Amino acid sequence: MKRTGGLQALLEEGVERGRFAGACALVTDEGRVVAEAAAGDARVEPASGRAAAAAETLWDLASLTKPLAGTALVLALADEGLVSIDDEIGRFDDLFRKEKFRGVTLRRLLTHTGGLAAWEPLYARGEGRAAYRRSLAGLEPEAPPGARVVYSCPGFLVLSDVVESVARAPLDELFGERVTGPLGLTSGLFFAPPDDARGRAAGGERDDATERQKTASLGIRWDGFRSGVVNGEVNDGNAFRRSHGVALNAGLFGTAKAVEALARAWLVRDARLLREATIAAAIRNQTPGSNEDRGFGWALARTTGSAGSALPPDAFGHTGFTGSSVFVDPRAGRVYVLLANRLHPDARSSEEMIAFRRRFHDLAAALD
Repeated sequence: MKRTGGLQALLEEGVERGRFAGACALVTDEGRVVAEAAAGDARVEPASGRAAAAAETLWDLASLTKPLAGTALVLALADEGLVSIDDEIGRFDDLFRKEKFRGVTLRRLLTHTGGLAAWEPLYARGEGRAAYRRSLAGLEPEAPPGARVVYSCPGFLVLSDVVESVARAPLDELFGERVTGPLGLTSGLFFAPPDDARGRAAGGERDDATERQKTASLGIRWDGFRSGVVNGEVNDGNAFRRSHGVALNAGLFGTAKAVEALARAWLVRDARLLREATIAAAIRNQTPGSNEDRGFGWALARTTGSAGSALPPDAFGHTGFTGSSVFVDPRAGRVYVLLANRLHPDARSSEEMIAFRRRFHDLAAALD
């Protein structure tokens, strides 16, 4: 890779200090590459499949899936008049026609103000789309709709079913037809890497260790966790067991270049993605006066600890549990992509990853 601009040294430091096994970074200014770098290993285990981090590496994007796919598909249906973002979820499935879900709208799920729980191992109640719908309908809200921001993976799993039921097609097909196809990104951004692309996928965690621990902490016993290092499959258990990694809470894999290109489509309000007014609303603060500033799927920089001090308050972006992040500065016309495998083969500190992202953004924003 060329044009490292100091990023190479930063990524190498991250590897040496054990923040991740490997990483890629890409910074662009109005579409021009300012700097790009890669360091460490995309996969460490098994030893026979070890591979260096590179421009063509497909990283598990984790929760970047929420804005890049979830927001894009919900708002595409809204642009087509098939849904209103103020529709309550009970409109789409009788299972959600319950008093406890009154006021839970698509808008509130997109802004994480629907009141649903932050996380739940839905697979412990049954695997597959139908079982997930029943389990989601059985959840008790943690807060009244609209009361405050409660970042919620189950909320985007509800949106997964809404999108598929309205469009009558699986999410991966819709994403190709309505997002990556029009933007020419089908080879660099997709759900569930096919066999001929799995060798490019960065490694995941060993033995589903984090979710084993989280599930046990809830007093739930489940014996279906994966054994060995996850390679070529989404790390997120809910996404994996809903439909082999096809979900809107997590599931996307992508290269740094493809993530940058899709983020830039939001920056320039590309009509191939969504209507200009729709994009403008999505990246604007939709939760004024709340405990966090959120757009539709996107987080505003002022409300996230990963943005650093150099990004303006109205910059928007998202992070992923695996070590991924993308942020967009509309004032400077810049896109910042940092993709890493923090969980591979064993999890590192999330707090240290957040601190590393801040350093990345501060350094990258100062590049000419």
